[in-house]
Amino acid sequence: MFAGLHGASAADAVTFAGHEFEVEAAARQAPTPPPPHAQWQPRIDAARTNTRTSAAVSASGLEGTEPDVALDATHDPGLAKGARDLDLPPWSKGRYGSAIGRAVHAVLQTVDLATSARLDQAVAGHEQLVRQLAESGLASDIVKNATARQHWRETYVGTVQADGAVLEGYVDLVYREDDGALVIVDYKTDAVPSGAIASRVTYYKPQMDAYRTALAAATDARVSTMLLFLNPAGSATVHV
Repeated sequence: MFAGLHGASAADAVTFAGHEFEVEAAARQAPTPPPPHAQWQPRIDAARTNTRTSAAVSASGLEGTEPDVALDATHDPGLAKGARDLDLPPWSKGRYGSAIGRAVHAVLQTVDLATSARLDQAVAGHEQLVRQLAESGLASDIVKNATARQHWRETYVGTVQADGAVLEGYVDLVYREDDGALVIVDYKTDAVPSGAIASRVTYYKPQMDAYRTALAAATDARVSTMLLFLNPAGSATVHV
């Protein structure tokens, strides 16, 4: 507790906890008065606007299946949620679908892409389905193309956007073409008929655009993006 506070000379003594300290006059200056309201309000409004902007954005959160994603004006944002699960097979719905997707991604991040070695060890839980989905990716032309070239899996990418927010994410597979261009491959485990793939690509385009932007900014290379839809009946590759 303060035992006392004395005077207001240029070098007054302040007693605190039984000890006396000298206090410079500058330390006792009156507080600066607030600015006029006309100056203060715009600064407050600007601060509120800035705090509504996310400091970092995940590329995977930009996919159209997220409820809060703003799609192109020609599309209905309401289509990005809920109803997509109604007619899908059980293994691709809700948390079950998410678990299957994570399992397949984990397999394709660890097995030998060229020989499928360690596939049996990598598959755990829902073995048959996870194996079939992973095998459809391993058998795809684009994965075979990647194995013959320099490639990276589960690669972090990030960049700072014009508004100052950090855009970041992890890319499933990146490989370098013979001409030096980079190709991003993103695995998807959506259960959709071939006729519906084009509309599904619309939802994933913001995510793929974000990956392309981040990787191009980091490497100065020409970057293309591919979606690889996995299915027990065979995969489908789509350029985005």
